[in-house]
Amino acid sequence: MSKKLLKRIKNKKTFWSWDVTTGQMSLGESLRELLDLEETRTSESLRKWSSFFEEKLEGHLNEFVQSKSEALFERTTVYNPEDCEREGVLVWSGEVVEYDKEEKPVRVAGQVECRWRGNNREFTMDEKAMLFETIMEYLPDSVYFKDKEGKYLAINEAALGILGLEEISQVLGKTNIDFFDKAHAEATRADEQQIMKTETPLVGKEEQVEIADLSNNPRWITTSKMPLYDMDGEVMGTFGISRDITSQKEAEILLQKNDRILKNLSRQVPGFFYTYQQTLGGNGRFSFASEGIRDIYELDPEDVKETIQPVVDRIHEEDVERVLGTMRKSAQALEPWELEFRVILPEKGERWLRERASAIKGPDDTIIGYGYVSDITKEMKAYKENEHLRRQFEAVLDTAPNLIFIKDLEGRYLMANKAASDFFEQKGDEIIGKTDIDIGIDEEKARALNELDKEVVEKDSQLLIPADKTIDKEGNELWHQTIKVPFYRTDSGEPSVLSVATNITQRKKKEKELNRSLDIIGQQNKRLTNFAHIVSHNLRNHAGNISMLLSLYGMEESEEEQQDLFKHLNAASERLNESIADLNEIIDQQYKFSNDRKRVNLSNYLSKIKEILTSKILSENVVIKENVPEDLNFDYNPVYLESILLNLLSNAIKYRHPDRRPVIELSAYEEEGHVHFSITDNGLGIDLDKYGGKLFGMYETFHENKNSKGIGLFITKNQIESMGGSIAAESIPGKKTTFNMVLA
Repeated sequence: MSKKLLKRIKNKKTFWSWDVTTGQMSLGESLRELLDLEETRTSESLRKWSSFFEEKLEGHLNEFVQSKSEALFERTTVYNPEDCEREGVLVWSGEVVEYDKEEKPVRVAGQVECRWRGNNREFTMDEKAMLFETIMEYLPDSVYFKDKEGKYLAINEAALGILGLEEISQVLGKTNIDFFDKAHAEATRADEQQIMKTETPLVGKEEQVEIADLSNNPRWITTSKMPLYDMDGEVMGTFGISRDITSQKEAEILLQKNDRILKNLSRQVPGFFYTYQQTLGGNGRFSFASEGIRDIYELDPEDVKETIQPVVDRIHEEDVERVLGTMRKSAQALEPWELEFRVILPEKGERWLRERASAIKGPDDTIIGYGYVSDITKEMKAYKENEHLRRQFEAVLDTAPNLIFIKDLEGRYLMANKAASDFFEQKGDEIIGKTDIDIGIDEEKARALNELDKEVVEKDSQLLIPADKTIDKEGNELWHQTIKVPFYRTDSGEPSVLSVATNITQRKKKEKELNRSLDIIGQQNKRLTNFAHIVSHNLRNHAGNISMLLSLYGMEESEEEQQDLFKHLNAASERLNESIADLNEIIDQQYKFSNDRKRVNLSNYLSKIKEILTSKILSENVVIKENVPEDLNFDYNPVYLESILLNLLSNAIKYRHPDRRPVIELSAYEEEGHVHFSITDNGLGIDLDKYGGKLFGMYETFHENKNSKGIGLFITKNQIESMGGSIAAESIPGKKTTFNMVLA
């Protein structure tokens, strides 16, 4: 039976149950009272009970049981007692609550509700009480009644839920101090005492409450309370209705917070940004205007909430039609626009403004625009001041092949000859007033160039930049040698910098070709040496591993162990093929100029090396502890990485201590763009005071091991350093050895 149905039956006692096997019908107390039955008649045959109803239930119940339906049983019957002029309707509802071992229904139980038919009658007291209980149960707001001491007399389901309780008995006789924090409980008690004293209701009070013993966040509620009267009209307590408005309140708080953030941001952003709305009738207004309007137009945001006319009145009479026409065209075509125009301000006088905006279609065919207005008076003034200077130089400088240009200390171009404009892909005078960032130079380089210009002016001396590389739009390298000298404008005397850049691309190409030839010779010799060592060293490890696995396979009699060794043999064979493939790739690429870097995962390569050394790890009972992030990826030569890891790990096993189990610890991390890797073993150790200078030498050995060739650490050091890394060793003879590496 559903939890809700059981609860209602328990509370109201209007329950019934029917034994399918015996046909016995049991009725609850309320239903017996309704039928005016003796208290002793609690269970009789359904056929006997049916004499009280116009319709029989037995047939309906049998149909319900046979249908094996999982839905609730619902049926309405008519009740018409002889001593009552009214006709009643009994609404029966229930479900199967008990099954036998064969999953056949044994008992059906549920509740019954009485509804009276007939017009123009008044509710009885019992009916009124039932109606009140029903309203209390289903009302979503919290309803509660208290006596003069503030103790709860009654409470509805919604209020129980707010308190996190399930039974009304948990509340009755208690006060707010049992459920709420002390401050709230005392405040509500004071309200209730005032209501009882003055008999004046308290309506719509908003407050934030915390409920004791609950971990929920504080809730916002709105409460109305009224005096509660007894049958003699005397105040006997209070009753109230509270509604949870937490979601509404949180939305209001968030809206206020966002509004504050937007206003704070608008105060920090130079210029004026806005949201513009235009109705079908053509009336326009700024639905949002930032604080910048005070500086740009010398207006308050409130001035333009209903109309844009105050802004229009500020626009220069020679520019007003051009501005309004541009706005109308943008609204019709829903296209962005940008315009420079003048305004006349009460305090600042004539100012130049630049406005950028875009328009979209809003609801009800309104037009919504978003725009930003900035003051460009200084920019326009600088342009006019330098116009004469540009004209003087234009005729002469445009014939020069060098890039010649002048920039102020803010990095804005004041003049550029034709060669410079063409180089920066600027037509005519487009470059004037722009900065390096505006014409596509990355921010870091632009900042560095501006610092050089300031240095030239500060030291009042010329500066030579021997070579500066740029990449044109086709991806070609271009090199320039630049001379920068201080230049003072004749009209204002303000300092700027004159730069003359000469194209030295051909000279740099010759230098690169020479350096490349020298590098090729050195690199090829180094590659050939490393390759020869890798082939000898790596293939010997693979061959030794396969040979040992084959020997173990021949000695093993267990078929299961042979299959396991065969798997290891197969893995070793696959790793050998991979190594040969990598070595072949080196052969194919050995005459190329790249450093053969690829994206590698250190954890994956360590797993690969452990598979290669499986037989040694198993036969020597080696313990390997790893502290290597699974997502540690970096660019490296994959063949070199395999060779480095294989050599160091196999050495740690080879030079193990005979009196203890080999333990190898692997650790790696990335810091400031570099990958750090270390390997520590508890083996024989190395006397670095004696052999430290020879540790990475070729054909140097330090232990009596017949398999030692003395080239492993030599190869490893060369491979790491050729990739721009480093390797160092720490060792305590007879205890341990650690190799610390910076791989990339």
